Amino acid sequence: MSIADEFEQVRSDPDPVRRGLRATELLTRCQRLAVELAELRKHAIEEAHRAGLSYTEIAERIGVTKSRVSQILARPPSARLQDE
Repeated sequence: MSIADEFEQVRSDPDPVRRGLRATELLTRCQRLAVELAELRKHAIEEAHRAGLSYTEIAERIGVTKSRVSQILARPPSARLQDE
């Protein structure tokens, strides 16, 4: 089931307590996914840069600004991934 389907099920749940619980659970999962996706993006940017692409080229190709690429690369790895 897609996240969109799960979101719609949460939205349409008539029980407010169950809806709140399910919303919390889905939010937690989405937050974990966001952290993992951010790390995947950072590693992809690092790899592209090692392959010879400039920050400007990377930014244009992935749809962010050059300054955002710099910020992403300056960020330390997440604590969760350091433990693995």
